[in-house]
Amino acid sequence: MPLYDREQKSLCQIESLPQVSLLKSLGLRQGAVVSVLSKQPLGGPIVIKIGNRHIAIAKDLADQIEVREMN
Repeated sequence: MPLYDREQKSLCQIESLPQVSLLKSLGLRQGAVVSVLSKQPLGGPIVIKIGNRHIAIAKDLADQIEVREMN
């Protein structure tokens, strides 16, 4: 399921993501665990937490990041 489709407060693990060097520099890698903090209205960015950092990701990139829900 795309990262952008996850609900707020959900915890998920990245399964695949586009080859964008910016994402790697932000710590987004296959297998990384992230939590969804908020989604901005009208197709705005999604804010996630990875480690101790909060990162905003544009909707078009978040749609390309595949994740699976963690319990």
